[in-house]
Amino acid sequence: MNLKKFLALVLAMAMALCAVSFAESAAPSDEALDLPVVNDVMMSDATDAPAEDAAETAAAEATAEPAGTEAPAEEDDLDLSELLDEEILADEFITVEDYAETENLPDDWWNILLLGTDNRYESNTYGRTDSMIILSVNLATHEAKLTSLMRDTWVSMYGRSSKAKLNAACVYGGPELTMRTINENFGMNISDYALINITGLADVIDVLGGIDIDVTEEERVALNRGLFDLSSQSGMEELEESGENVHLNGNQAVAFARIRRIDSDYQRTERQRNVLTAIATKLQESNDAVTIIGVVTSLLPYVETNLDLSELMTLAYVGLQLDMSSIEQLRLPADGTFDSGTYDGVWSIRPNFSENQQILYDFIYGSDE
Repeated sequence: MNLKKFLALVLAMAMALCAVSFAESAAPSDEALDLPVVNDVMMSDATDAPAEDAAETAAAEATAEPAGTEAPAEEDDLDLSELLDEEILADEFITVEDYAETENLPDDWWNILLLGTDNRYESNTYGRTDSMIILSVNLATHEAKLTSLMRDTWVSMYGRSSKAKLNAACVYGGPELTMRTINENFGMNISDYALINITGLADVIDVLGGIDIDVTEEERVALNRGLFDLSSQSGMEELEESGENVHLNGNQAVAFARIRRIDSDYQRTERQRNVLTAIATKLQESNDAVTIIGVVTSLLPYVETNLDLSELMTLAYVGLQLDMSSIEQLRLPADGTFDSGTYDGVWSIRPNFSENQQILYDFIYGSDE
């Protein structure tokens, strides 16, 4: 087993679980973000897809049924494109050699970018990173801080003439462009990353024997329309049951986590948190070394990092000293520092970057006042 990948996986999974609890307690309400609504369906998915795709997305959402309407009786009435992310492909991959790190930041905190992607397309391409967390570690004091970046943040990107959402940077230039984009827009000095592709969760869930989650009838219909054959153990068996504590296999659980457009983006992230929490619960309940090794082995092909072995060993040591409940957490852009809405057919978050750079600096390094 590759020790470097193993340690990177442990790091990514540990911080993902922290992010789950953070999101549950700190996610803003829909009202706080002033989300635009069309017939009670949030337009938070006018994606970075080409203009014609965005137009189709807007048209589909504009004709959505009002809230309270029952789920369609016939599954064939649903369009798969209404349930899943649009694919974005880079015309030309942007190569990044200079991460544009902000100079003269204090050196007592080590900033590392943790990325979660959902790439169901070609294996040699990067998908959007819908989870982006800056892990700040103080090696001397064994402290850690987490900063979650909102995926719809509208940013300038090196190598591109037009702006795009932050979560698309990985598509256009991999983790390297994502690091540079965050450095340039948020005043950071990040040069290290760990990335995990959540498509590997299907195998993990099957190794654990499946998970139990509450599923509405509308979610069940959407889930079946969004099945992908990610795990050979699951097969393409459709879900027949809805209600409380419904048992899902790996493929069904990942399809459940990917559902969107039947409600809001915040409900989608809640589904993702529910899946992660169910996995974490199963892992905590398992005292079987064979099962745990099986989980790690299943996820190894889905982990990528530029951290070397000694750096990962250092992080693993610090991680053992951490009290997870004491980790400080922040979400950016911060409340009151951004506008949000649909601009030219694309829903996005437009922050005041100067304010957010200062907030991030004060959070990690402390205020000078």
